[in-house]
Order: sequence, then C-alpha cells, then structure tokens
Amino acid sequence: MSPAVEKHAPAFGLAGRIQAPNSRPRSIALVGLGDGGAGIARGISRDLHPELEIHVLAKSAGGADAIAAIKAGGGDLHRDLMAADMIFIVARRGDDVGLVPVVSGIAHSRNHTVTALYIVPADAPLSEAEDETLKTLRAGVEMLVIVSDESYVPAMIAALS
Repeated sequence: MSPAVEKHAPAFGLAGRIQAPNSRPRSIALVGLGDGGAGIARGISRDLHPELEIHVLAKSAGGADAIAAIKAGGGDLHRDLMAADMIFIVARRGDDVGLVPVVSGIAHSRNHTVTALYIVPADAPLSEAEDETLKTLRAGVEMLVIVSDESYVPAMIAALS
C-alpha cells in the first residue's frame, strides 16, 4: 500500500468508536435542599470531582422567599445550573424541598433533566400518603432515586467522574 492510500487503524477499539471519550470533564451541580440535604451536600468533598458545584439551600422557601433562600445559599445557583451537564438534588425525609420547582425550572430552561436523590432510613416506613417531601420531589424531577444510606451520594459522584 502506498503511503497516500494507507488506511489508519483506530487508536483503540473498533472502527467508528469514539476515539476521545469524555474529552471534556462533565460538570455536576449538586443542590442540597432542607436541613438534611444541606448537611449531605456540605459533607461532600470537592476532591471527588473537580467540576462539582455544591449549593446548599437549607432555608424554607415559599413565593417571594425563594429568591432570598437562593441568595442565602451563596454562590451563583443560576450560573452553575446553566453550566452543568448533570444536575442533582439531594434531600432527606422531612426536608423542606419547596425550591425544587425553582431548580427544575432553571434546568429545564436549558433542556436538562434533574435527578433527585432522596435519602430515607432503611427502618423508616415509606408511605406516599404521609410523605410530602417525596410528593414534591416526584412532581418536580425527571428521575427519583430513593436510597437508605447517604454514602450513596458521594459514591455516585465519584463514579460519574
């Protein structure tokens, strides 16, 4: 074969396979809602994922108070959610998750889905009839993951990096 006609073999794998997978790091926004979710979010080390933006929105929010709660959370929630490739909300049973529609609205304006990680202790009875946190999360996100151990959250973030 002449050098001009020589075909190049793929760098790895099969022909047609993406040769530079994950060529840019994925950015992740983690929003801790309520006291429990805020505590989980605060406990996650940014060392797990260098592109991780953590927001803590522990204050109650209703109506006009939503803006005050977001500002009290620090950082620029809107900018970080707009720049994120993946958006997660974390909350514990009984948390005030009144800001779910705000977070979801920002994400949806960029055509991003929102995943909620809902932490419920294994020994707690799970009854949809009495769990307002679950109802609010279910109505405001596209994917809901219910786990019994908060260690799932940093493990999931580490796996995504």
